[in-house]
Amino acid sequence: VSLLKEVHPEPEVRQTCEELQLRLSRFATELQQDRDIYKGHREIDVAALDPHARRFVELARMDMRRAGVELPDAGRDRAKELRQRMVQLAQEYARILREDVRTVELDPSELEGLPEDYIRAHPGGPDGNARITTTPPDTTPSLSYAKSERARRAVAQAMADRASDNIRVFGEMRRTRHQYARLLGYDTWADYNTEDKMAGSARNVREFLDRVRDAARRSAEIEFGELLAQKRTELPDAATIGTWESAYYTQQLRSTKYAFDARAARPYFEYRTVRQAILDLNSELFGLEFRKVEDPEAWHPSVETFEVRVRGELRGRISLDMHPRDGKNKWFYCTTKTAGIAGKQLHHGVLVCNFPDPAERSGGALMDHSEVVTYFHEFGHLIHGIAAGKARWLRILRPAENDFMEAPSRFLEEYIFDYDVLRRFARHVETGEPISEELVQRLRAARDFGRAVRVENGAYLASLALSLHDRDPSGIDPREAAKELRRRYTRFVDLPRTNFPVNWEHMSNDMYSASYYTYLWSETIARDLCSGFTKGLLDPKQTRRYFDLVLGQGGTKPAAELVKDFLGRPYTFEAFKEWLRPTA
Repeated sequence: VSLLKEVHPEPEVRQTCEELQLRLSRFATELQQDRDIYKGHREIDVAALDPHARRFVELARMDMRRAGVELPDAGRDRAKELRQRMVQLAQEYARILREDVRTVELDPSELEGLPEDYIRAHPGGPDGNARITTTPPDTTPSLSYAKSERARRAVAQAMADRASDNIRVFGEMRRTRHQYARLLGYDTWADYNTEDKMAGSARNVREFLDRVRDAARRSAEIEFGELLAQKRTELPDAATIGTWESAYYTQQLRSTKYAFDARAARPYFEYRTVRQAILDLNSELFGLEFRKVEDPEAWHPSVETFEVRVRGELRGRISLDMHPRDGKNKWFYCTTKTAGIAGKQLHHGVLVCNFPDPAERSGGALMDHSEVVTYFHEFGHLIHGIAAGKARWLRILRPAENDFMEAPSRFLEEYIFDYDVLRRFARHVETGEPISEELVQRLRAARDFGRAVRVENGAYLASLALSLHDRDPSGIDPREAAKELRRRYTRFVDLPRTNFPVNWEHMSNDMYSASYYTYLWSETIARDLCSGFTKGLLDPKQTRRYFDLVLGQGGTKPAAELVKDFLGRPYTFEAFKEWLRPTA
């Protein structure tokens, strides 16, 4: 239901799914507030249980407490009411954002600098103007390559203008979250939202983000100075860089400093070839077998479904819904259609993305390398679900701590920068020539530039998400809060008029609401996971150990223990700190 409300092409079906989701949410809350069940859990002697059962009971107790089972009758009813309202508001927020697709009209001359395949896909209309939408396949290249500052700014402004109705929705959402947290005895929603994570508290998150900023500061100063110098080659008096032009000048600098033009790499990454390469690589790394099957429950003709076997054992299915269309969620994420439960049902994960569609692009649907990285990242979530899809209970199917969830996928991104991986599939769409090692070396060098300013921006977003939920939100305009924190924590200037963050996809999701720091927290772990591959990323012994000890365990252990089992020691911050150290 939660899947179909975001992807089904028929509005009536999406609306019905929203109604069903509300009913399911109400049932789940009633179940978690059932005092007889809670009493039964409390009476269990967990010391007598096996480790998996003990973990399940401990997590179930925590979930029920956080749902309000210990409140008096009136408090439980109020908690139920607030939880329902949070679901309704999240649905409305996502619907407004999903359906608000803007179009920018540009003179064909303003497409100068964009890849040739992109220009061919955006011919002039009856009035001669090209039309660029605010969907990712349109916005990512236009912000990265268009030489016209006016074009880049117009596209960025259209994105920033989306979802103005969410100003009201997000305000009520934050107030409802705050009321719910206070009802349960927490000072703020941020305290409630971070309690069940690896971080453990809002205070710990703030301290973590301070460490991140300290680690990134010196390299970010150097990188920003180089970006500003690059801009001054075009505008000698430039003193600032806008958010709408940072991607463009990053690409320009990578071209001049590292002789890497990302547009030249696009012909090596045609969508269908990339998709097959991801299947083949995961087969090799983890002993998986993918077999395409017909799925009578597919919600759109473009959806592909594969049966997945792990070392010969049938473990479930995955479905790929990979291209934009009207009414579909415009982001990139993995979700679950059917949760795998040992002896009862097989896992079925679904990837929802918005990559260029081969059916709409003559000469192939070419992808930026950054889009290929995103594909690998999101596919990693699918593999995580399949690997862990034999849990005895749903609650321990996935890691309990959501700030660990991105770490395995962040680690898998490393493979798409490895020449031994790329040379297997990256062939020029026209000539068939394989990608050269020299081009990959330049790709890797260019990749390293800009990581510190990206980390600083991630820390800004994490601080913003936290600050929007760590106090009574009454009277606080989130747009003004975003501007203030951007001035404090980043080196870039924003558009004067923007609806951000009420058009920020993650803010409707309780998992990320106050906890956007998840991505940086997971990055620190992913950096350390790389140290476990001393013989290279394709070492079969280590890839199988990683699959079994980290991915395959799901939530049967605390996340820190999973990483320790693989590395043979607790993970540390040092690999991340070293990764950010200024280069010569």
